[in-house]
Amino acid sequence: MKTARYDIQHLTIRVVDEKRTRVFYEKVLGLVDVASDETQINYAFHAGEAPFLTMLLGGKPQTVAQTGLYHMALLFPNAAELASILHRLLTLQIPVGAGDHDVSEAIYINDFEGNGIELYHDRDAQNWKWQDGFVTMGTNEVDGDKLLAQKQHDWTGFPTGIKIGHLHFMGSHLVDADKFFLKFLQMDLVSNVSTSAHFYSNNHYHHHHAVNLWQSENSDLRHLDEAGLIDWRVVVDQAYFDLLAQRAQSEEVTVSVNNDKQIKVIDPMGTTLLIMHD
Repeated sequence: MKTARYDIQHLTIRVVDEKRTRVFYEKVLGLVDVASDETQINYAFHAGEAPFLTMLLGGKPQTVAQTGLYHMALLFPNAAELASILHRLLTLQIPVGAGDHDVSEAIYINDFEGNGIELYHDRDAQNWKWQDGFVTMGTNEVDGDKLLAQKQHDWTGFPTGIKIGHLHFMGSHLVDADKFFLKFLQMDLVSNVSTSAHFYSNNHYHHHHAVNLWQSENSDLRHLDEAGLIDWRVVVDQAYFDLLAQRAQSEEVTVSVNNDKQIKVIDPMGTTLLIMHD
């Protein structure tokens, strides 16, 4: 799909420890609790906004290797804002990884329960290199000093324009991932890492989703009562929604809801994708 709206708007993650979750997401990152009770916390980037992340409380620790979320990736509007949060993380001595992926520059952290988070900014799309439908995405070292030199202010919270840029999953079999993302969602395969990871996108983006087998090949599907991803939500345009509604009837996907407002399907990781239209 080259012209469809595709906005990743929300995730639900089950967590074990409420206190540690609040410390990380509120004190370290600066997310705003916009609604919470004894069962869940709903986080937004800024006060008054709709939540993009729901934490379900009372989860059990994972007992076996299983599919799920590898990381959620938050797309920053520019390098200067990414530099601000990098400076904060280093100041707080939060372990940080990094990768220069040609199309983007990224830093990686885990929350206190091991949920992965990528923080990144895109380079100018006009400079991305494409050949035969595949985009060049390497993994090289980030020049940390050069990135930090672009910081314009200390971290005070997420900048205007921040959004979920992509979701990277841990899968059990790539053939199942391909059926879901290529056949059902009608995305393009835009990159791979040998036979261990596939990257998918709409609109000639470098990737909206990836599925890897690095820690999860042949593993169990998500145990939904245990810590980890529960569901994710995207908003698409009406034409794309209508196409997916038709494909939900014909493709080999497990559908729990399919009406004129929403489609709920089970993804290859065993979690739920909710599709809505604008």
